[in-house]
Amino acid sequence: MAANNRNYFTNVEYAKDGSEWKSATPHYWPLQGTLDFLGIATDPALGITCTWNASRNASRVDVDVPDTYASQTEVLYAASYPLAGVHASVPMSYYHSQALLSFKCRASTLNLIKVTDITIHDVYTDGTLTVRTDGPLVAEWDYSASTSNNRAVPKPAVDYELEPGDTFLPFAGELLLPEQLNKTFTVTFKQRANTGIAWDSDLVVEQTFTFDDVFRLWQMGKRYTYNIDFTLTGITVTPSIEDWTL
Repeated sequence: MAANNRNYFTNVEYAKDGSEWKSATPHYWPLQGTLDFLGIATDPALGITCTWNASRNASRVDVDVPDTYASQTEVLYAASYPLAGVHASVPMSYYHSQALLSFKCRASTLNLIKVTDITIHDVYTDGTLTVRTDGPLVAEWDYSASTSNNRAVPKPAVDYELEPGDTFLPFAGELLLPEQLNKTFTVTFKQRANTGIAWDSDLVVEQTFTFDDVFRLWQMGKRYTYNIDFTLTGITVTPSIEDWTL
């Protein structure tokens, strides 16, 4: 937090208390002049490291974010600037720094379908999040020190089998990913003509289908849904996008 070209406190942890966020000990700031506030919110267990602008710490923070894929931990950011002298609760609106993905499938074919895996290729799951308030509020990810990997979408707790005529069913829960250029993903599946044929039979061949996304960016604060339809003539994927706000 900075005010009147001075820094008043940095790296102070706040916890949710009802509708407000409060620190363990009180912190104070001037009642006159302008005030700038900048904050990052996440699960402390994630272990982020924040580096604040030294001369005006509320103008920029660089957040080293470890791999969030396994834990599916959200990283939020918020700022309130410039404020005239405030002596009550500071209004802070939080925003998502990640995108939310969902994969859904249905069988429009006459065969039974079993989806065994969905893998996203060359995806980043850690990086540096920079938030700036030296102009309009800006948040962006940098992956120059990170390595992309293929990551399997977490599987459902039970076998994911589709019967002809089903509606689109979620393959698993929604998936958090840092904002980045979108990636291709591969669906691995089997199909059989009837329940009398075992899934592990030699008559059932495992197949794959790879989809190259059209959005070109998985943008923070957006929800992306991919409806994967197994039809008589092939496999179609229909993507959709909507706002994802707090």
